[in-house]
Amino acid sequence: MTDRVLVAYTSRTAATNEIAETIGTELAGCGLRVSVLPVAAAETLLDFGAVILGDAAARDAHRFVRRHKASLRCTPLWLFHRGTPPVPHDVTRMVRRLGAIGPVSFGGAAPDRDRAGAWARYLADQLAVLHRGFVPDRAGNITPA
Repeated sequence: MTDRVLVAYTSRTAATNEIAETIGTELAGCGLRVSVLPVAAAETLLDFGAVILGDAAARDAHRFVRRHKASLRCTPLWLFHRGTPPVPHDVTRMVRRLGAIGPVSFGGAAPDRDRAGAWARYLADQLAVLHRGFVPDRAGNITPA
């Protein structure tokens, strides 16, 4: 598994891309190689060992998932969305269909950089476990590969 991580986002406002940038910066600070891209610019997932997708509730995110469905089924995937709970039904369905982890909600008009940074550090720990030969099952439990 590669240590490259894609943080792909779609945003109608600046808040989601600011969350994505915060996540990318924190992951890079933890030693991972990170690309933060709008979903439309993510042409392939072949070089990435994990994908973090936000705003998972947006139409462009659903297009991204359809375009990369085969790759996403074998790539660890975490979702986030900008909004307040409850999580939209289509995002919950996406989680089940792809075996994704999450989603995490970042509510409010302004991005919560502290919370996004904390979540990114948690993700870096999860990715370190994956790189050592362990994988999460659909319930998030870690088991040997």
